Amino acid sequence: MAGVFIDISGNALPRLMKIATTSERATDVLDDIGAFLDMDVTTRFLREMTPEGRKWEQSQAAKDRGGLTLTDTRSLAGSVTHNVSYNTLVHGLGEKYAAIHHFGGETGRNKNVKLPARPILGIAAIQETEINDIVEDWLI
Repeated sequence: MAGVFIDISGNALPRLMKIATTSERATDVLDDIGAFLDMDVTTRFLREMTPEGRKWEQSQAAKDRGGLTLTDTRSLAGSVTHNVSYNTLVHGLGEKYAAIHHFGGETGRNKNVKLPARPILGIAAIQETEINDIVEDWLI
């Protein structure tokens, strides 16, 4: 996966730890969270939005073709994935070039192209609320 990783802490962490210690199927709740995050990222590709709900800066390619930013071939959006192993959820993008789009930076021959950051992965208040709801459903 690309070099973009998220550590979950805050309100959801104690609940996740409780599930991990009391349930034989802690991987199931992590898989549900991963599926939600996959869907969230895919939806935000179509809306061209950061996890916080801010619009990405439109790319020149999208302007030229009248399409969406970062979705020319849908390879990047199609590479959204997650994997659960024991008590670890890994969520990310499978394309090698994902990090340059997420963080922005200089690319191309002689680093002559500057790409703005267009955050793709992340957990903001919107995602935190849904993750807490998923965890709460598992605790009930």
